[in-house]
Amino acid sequence: MTILIPGTDWQSHGGWELDNALFGYANGAFRGSCAENCTQFLSWDPSGNNHAHRIAATQTLQNMIAAHNFAPCETLNIIAHSHGGNVALAASHLGLAHPIDILITLNKPTLSRDAYMPGKNIESFYNISAERDWMQWAASDTKMIKSFANDKNAINHSIDTSSSNIKPHAALIWDDKFRDAWCEWFRSRQKTSATSNAV
Repeated sequence: MTILIPGTDWQSHGGWELDNALFGYANGAFRGSCAENCTQFLSWDPSGNNHAHRIAATQTLQNMIAAHNFAPCETLNIIAHSHGGNVALAASHLGLAHPIDILITLNKPTLSRDAYMPGKNIESFYNISAERDWMQWAASDTKMIKSFANDKNAINHSIDTSSSNIKPHAALIWDDKFRDAWCEWFRSRQKTSATSNAV
């Protein structure tokens, strides 16, 4: 099962319909052993840029995971954009009915509040950012160089999207070149991890 979580005010910006390439990733590379209802979209409403709305979305995410009938050995993957990543972290912190096997956050602002510290129920956490993303910087608690983009609990990776016609905060999702770049990086990390575990 893969859950896609958009960021703040996603309704106003659009682009989260079924033709979004992330749905294709979820039903392809991330499908695993899931037989049906493999990809779900967390439609959080309201999705304002504040703690109360993120926690409300967290409760929706908790309910969504609890309602899913996981098959034996079925994994739970989450791909989250912007503050959607903090929704996923808050859910892990507050507790989930199933552990998160893979969490990928894209351009997630760093929030120092305890509610956004990941729980011990995340197996693999990848935090990917576009360089020079001022929106990610502005929405972070810390404004120090690099610290706003890196999460100390994750494997961090940054991508230079300056050649894209799309702004850095959106390029990792809507620019095919850079979306494929981070996905390829993630797959290579997975292969390396699998090889190491087999030794």
